[in-house]
Order: sequence, then structure tokens, then C-alpha cells
Amino acid sequence: MHPTRRAVYLAPCLLALGGAATSAHGAAFQLQEQSASLLGSAFAGRSADAHDISHTFFNPATLGVHAGRGAEAELVLSYIDPTFDFEADDPQAAGALGSDASASGGESALAPVFYAGFDLAPDLRAGLGINVPYGLETDYPEDWVGRYDAVNTDLVTIDINPQLGWRVDERLSVGFGVSAQYADATLSTMAPQTDFSDPNDPVPTPTPQTDGKLTVEGDSWSYGLNLGAHYAVSEATQVGIAYRHGMSHTLSGDAELADNDGNRVDETGGEADLDIPASLNLGVSHRLDRRWTLLADATWTQWSDFDELAIEFDEGMVGIPQGDSYAVTDDQAYEDYDWDDTWLLSLGTRFDLNERWDLRAGVAYDQTPTGDSNRTPRIPDEDRTWLAVGGSWYPAAAEQLSVDFGYTYIWLDDAEIEVADDFGGVTGEYESNVQIFAASANWRF
Repeated sequence: MHPTRRAVYLAPCLLALGGAATSAHGAAFQLQEQSASLLGSAFAGRSADAHDISHTFFNPATLGVHAGRGAEAELVLSYIDPTFDFEADDPQAAGALGSDASASGGESALAPVFYAGFDLAPDLRAGLGINVPYGLETDYPEDWVGRYDAVNTDLVTIDINPQLGWRVDERLSVGFGVSAQYADATLSTMAPQTDFSDPNDPVPTPTPQTDGKLTVEGDSWSYGLNLGAHYAVSEATQVGIAYRHGMSHTLSGDAELADNDGNRVDETGGEADLDIPASLNLGVSHRLDRRWTLLADATWTQWSDFDELAIEFDEGMVGIPQGDSYAVTDDQAYEDYDWDDTWLLSLGTRFDLNERWDLRAGVAYDQTPTGDSNRTPRIPDEDRTWLAVGGSWYPAAAEQLSVDFGYTYIWLDDAEIEVADDFGGVTGEYESNVQIFAASANWRF
């Protein structure tokens, strides 16, 4: 027995998506949660308000603002709790195929981040960030109606980002960094069985009891850069601008198909190209009085670079057909995505309560690059609204220590989805939300 028609030509697309699929915290598959202090203001002013070293992920020029501060280290922990509830438009049709018409796909995750910084000269400072910019897990039941499009997505990315910040003068600082990013993914999808030894053999009516399972693994290293500038317009007003270059991953991995008894049916390997988008950020911080500071931010992300997923097979696979959704040859397959560029707009405030406490709040609007025509169950994304609160604590018993914390609730618009395939596809609606809790500890040596 050979892999099913659906399983075989979907395998390369799943392998490529392994470097991309994640839950909805930032638009599409991006994780914004790189700073506990910024989470509390919905990431408003991320490139302008040089509060702590975690801001260097968004603008390396903030390192120059901190020149002369001495050595420091910061650990950030974020707990991300997404909910994706799917309901089919036609539950009776799904039930007729033995499928569950509703499903929940979100999986909670803990994302750690580490920063360090130290002075090289009076106006030159070095920093290091180890971040998780993409990744989470979504997990659907193996009998849900969309099981031939997505079951499990488990992605981890690690970004190692050394940086330099230079304070040019009392007003201007500039920064530069390079990134080495590792991506590792395991995905699975169910696969109805057929016999490709007979080209006229029809695809049987699929049922969860006869399904096989396709598991795809891939990993990759990629490299990029980021740069930025920070300018103090006055004592009260600061602006920042930062650019993070896109990355091109080449994921190498294997696809394995097992039958409903868990026995291996077929396997192959290959490489898939995946483009991570570039982004440009502009932030403003303005102190209204000695206690209140207003924060604003706009981030553009070039999701239009993520236009297709493609794979080169190590060798041809038996029975790969031509299809409407996929352009396929014996040794290559790709799927068009045709995503749009997006904007994330945020507005926040910081209130300096006293010398021991700061409080923050913020709101944000985050566009999705997807639409009803190109949405996938692995990324059931829609426009979202953020509401955030947080603060900082400076304990009297440890003058070198500062503690930041934040909480965000994200509402996603209801997401319509319609994915056609040979077995009924996925047609329905997602109701989704995300809760994020973050805390960090910064120690100055």
C-alpha cells in the first residue's frame, strides 16, 4: 500500500509549514512576547522607550542609550494560553463521514527569553539576546473533520542575536545586530488509504477507523540582521526606528506515513524553502509630566514575502497527481499562499507611582495577513485586538534587581475557513482568544 493521493502531495507542504505554523499571539505565526515590561503596554513604544535591556530585541540602538550602565542580565518567562474553537458549517455531513464537527486546537506553552549586556567603552555597549520569536503547539483530535489538513503542529525556533549599541552623542544612539536562528518542527496529519498500484483505484470513503497518519519533521538554520536608531527630540520626547531583515530557511527533513495499525507504509526526504518576513518599526515615547508617559508604536511586517511553500524531493514518489490547489511534478510540489503585508498599531501609558512601582496599560490592533480564501487550520488567523496591563517593581532590599510583569488578553475576530480537498475539506468558523502572562527579573552587577 502506498500513501494516499492527498497525503503524498500534501507532505511537502506540511514539511515547509513546519517552520511556520504556530498559534495566534502576533499576526500569523509571530511571537511578540520578548519582553515582560513591553507586554504590559501592548508593546507600545517598543523602539523608543528604553526601559530595560529586553527592548534591544526590537531596537538595538537602545543598547547605546544604556551605555555606562555596567553589566546586566535579564530572564523573561511568558506563559501563552491560546484557544481555537472550530465548528463546522454542516455538522451532519461531518458526522456522516465519522468525523467530529467541532474541535479545539490550542495548546499552552512557556516561552523563555534571555538577555545580557555590558560596556565595551564609555559610549559603546554590547548585548546578547536568546529569543523564541516563533513557535507553539496546536493539537486537534485525530477524528475531527479537518484531520486531513492538520492534526498536530509542534514548532520551536531559537534566535541568537548578538548586538552593538553606540551612543553617538547625548541625543542620538544607533545599533546593529546579527541573528542565527534555528527552527525545528514536527507535524502530523491523518491520511485515508488507497492503492496506487491500480491507477483506476478510487479513493475510499474515509473514516477515522481506517486512517493512516502522516508525520513530517524538518529543521534549519538561517541568518539575518537588525539595526535601529534612537533619538531624544527633547528631555520629554524620544523616538526610535528599527528594521529587522527577513530570513530564508531551507528546512531539511523526512515524511513518514503509517497505516491505521502504526506500521510504516512509505517515507521520503527533501528540502523546503521558507521566507520569514522583514519588519519596520517606529515608536514614540512622550513624558506628559513627572508621572505620566505616553507610548505609541507602529510596526509594518512584509508578509507578502510569504507567498508560497515549496519542496524539492530527494526522489520521486509514486502516485503524486496534478491538482487544483497544488502544482506538482515528480520531484517538486508547492502551494500558493499570497499573504498581505500587515500593520500592528499600539497605544499605551506608563504611570510612575513612586520610586518602587511603575504601572502600565495599553491597547493594540493587529492585522492578519490571511483572508477567507487562504486561511489554513494550522494558522486559523484573523485580525485581533489586544488589551494589556502590567508594571515594574524595584525592591528596596535589592537595589540591583528590578522585576517586570504583564498580562494581555487578545480577542480574535471570528475566522471563516473553507479548505477544499478530495474528502470534504474544512468549512466552518473559528472562535479564538489568547491569554499571555509574562514576568522578568533584571539584575545589574
